[in-house]
Amino acid sequence: MEINKGEILKRIMDKEDKIIVSNILDKYIKYNKTNISTYTNFLDQRRLKLVEDTLKYLKIDYNIYINNDYLEKAIIYFGEYEDFITIYQIDGKFEHKDILGTLFSLGLDYDLIGDIVVEENYAYFTSLTRLNDLIDNNFNMIKNKYIKPKKVNEMIITKDKFNNFNIIISSMRLDCIVSKLANLGRNDAVKYINDGFVLLNYKECKNIKKQVFEGDIISIRKVGKFKIRNEEKKTKKDNIILNISKYN
Repeated sequence: MEINKGEILKRIMDKEDKIIVSNILDKYIKYNKTNISTYTNFLDQRRLKLVEDTLKYLKIDYNIYINNDYLEKAIIYFGEYEDFITIYQIDGKFEHKDILGTLFSLGLDYDLIGDIVVEENYAYFTSLTRLNDLIDNNFNMIKNKYIKPKKVNEMIITKDKFNNFNIIISSMRLDCIVSKLANLGRNDAVKYINDGFVLLNYKECKNIKKQVFEGDIISIRKVGKFKIRNEEKKTKKDNIILNISKYN
């Protein structure tokens, strides 16, 4: 199948999204020529939808791998599934942000790190198998605590994926919701957004007036990741009672 990349990329306005789609199409073209299986890096839900929409538009067959229903990051691959992903377990009590920060310190980018799941006395993270040597040889300490990650075949997850709660807000603007979620004054929330500390649907958003909708995901640096569930009801003062799920 002949693919006109230029025509496809013209449909995509965002520069970063163009790069993602271009890379995916290059992988498919390579697979189509060699019949050798190829795969993407990790895709968050926003990027996954972007890629799927493009491949469906082009009527290209593809496969999705995601380890289990608890996780969100996936890879798309063409051809037969191979050992693309490794699951690591770390014993001890650690926070999500500390594990992520340590992985970043190894030079790993966002799309090279899969999901991180923190349990009571251990944690899991997924990574691309081609990076095993780097992780095995260098990922040995988190916040001055020595660790020895071990490879496992599956994740045993006991905690709920979400912690659900309600907030009361005056509008569905991003700055209003961030203020409540991060327990910040409105001015501090605006600064947080302007400084690039807030992601909306996995993408940096500096538009403080941006309207947030049911199903949107907000990530706030050093605070957590949240999913907008639904509007419960209005208060007598016409404020919104919004149901929120915080990722554990």
